[in-house]
Amino acid sequence: MVYKGEIGMDAQTTGWTARIRTACVALFGSGDRRASDPGARAAALELDLRERDSDIRRLRQEYERSTQQAQRDQAGAAAASVDALARGLAPLLSQLATMQALADSGRAVRAEDVLKLFGKVEAGLRDSGLERIGTVGDTCGFDTRLHQRMSGADVADGDAVVVRFVGYRLRGDILLKAMVSRAAADEGQHFEEDAAEHGRTQ
Repeated sequence: MVYKGEIGMDAQTTGWTARIRTACVALFGSGDRRASDPGARAAALELDLRERDSDIRRLRQEYERSTQQAQRDQAGAAAASVDALARGLAPLLSQLATMQALADSGRAVRAEDVLKLFGKVEAGLRDSGLERIGTVGDTCGFDTRLHQRMSGADVADGDAVVVRFVGYRLRGDILLKAMVSRAAADEGQHFEEDAAEHGRTQ
């Protein structure tokens, strides 16, 4: 059974709810029109896509500019390094050219002078990161990363070998492996034989 008082209260509550809803509509509108308007929703989506594409283009352009600048900086640094190296070696190479001209004309050139000049050239290259691999005559463990066998019996990593010709690396990159052969008692004879063979292969 429903009493009249309860009916009156329900009617009053419904009235208040309607009034609140009307006030909200007046203040905030009837809700998101895009939800009920397909045209507005499509237009909003198109706008979002255009903004996204614009952001992507801007980021791509910034990335390309940064990459190009990095490449220019790298090329500039490399050119400056080569220029500095050439300037340092030019006087030494000039002296070597004079020695060569003297030797070609039949005049004597002291080996000590040539070797001393070679040491200066190598020192200039060392300043740019060039390093020797091994020392001629030294005995060491064979390392396939650094050594190349010249002749004789096969050798494995760790076997005792003697450096016959030094190798070179530049800032960690191997340019030329050191030429080695298995260590033996008659090192002098082996050295002369290996040197002659190496000369024939050049």
